[in-house]
Amino acid sequence: MNPPVYHFECVWMTTNVTGTPHAAALQAANPELRVHTCYSPQGETPEDSRHRWRNCDRNIRGWWDENRAEVATDQVLFLEWDVFANVNLPDHLPSLGGNYGIAGPRILSPISDRAFWPFQEDLPKLPREMEALACATAPLAVLLISRAALDAIQAPCYDAIFADDIFCETRLPTVIRHAGFRVVEMRLPDVGCKPMIPGPARGIYHPVKQPVYLSS
Repeated sequence: MNPPVYHFECVWMTTNVTGTPHAAALQAANPELRVHTCYSPQGETPEDSRHRWRNCDRNIRGWWDENRAEVATDQVLFLEWDVFANVNLPDHLPSLGGNYGIAGPRILSPISDRAFWPFQEDLPKLPREMEALACATAPLAVLLISRAALDAIQAPCYDAIFADDIFCETRLPTVIRHAGFRVVEMRLPDVGCKPMIPGPARGIYHPVKQPVYLSS
């Protein structure tokens, strides 16, 4: 059997406090996957921690600005530190063609998903030219982003919106859509917001806060 062909490289998004507790499971199931780690500062106060959490898409933008030369693939998989995955990822994450920019677990619209729309107060903060393009990726835990989209959001015209305090799940996909790319939904039924403990079935899970011990 030929080894899996990875159409992406992976980046763990974490801090020195949270670390990468599920890295061993990911690597065991994907031994040839190239993996990077983005360490961001931990909040010093509860208010600072909440601000950093709300704006964690800045870490994705900043990491790409500094490390894009180290990535060989046309797509990058960003995983939050509390994602647990013990499956061969190419079997579960599509290689999306066309003018796609970002794929996430669930794509929300402020119109059709009004009852589930996170952080309504952030919508008025979007620039007027982005209002009709507003969308959200919920949660931001598992994201497949194209190299072209990551390059596009580095443009200076987006500096102001990334400097503002806008919830990450709304800002990042909206900016990518404004840059001319498609926003696509992936089927990840076990990626949500309520803490869980993975069962016997293999898969991609979030959030998994407790250690998971691998059987030999």
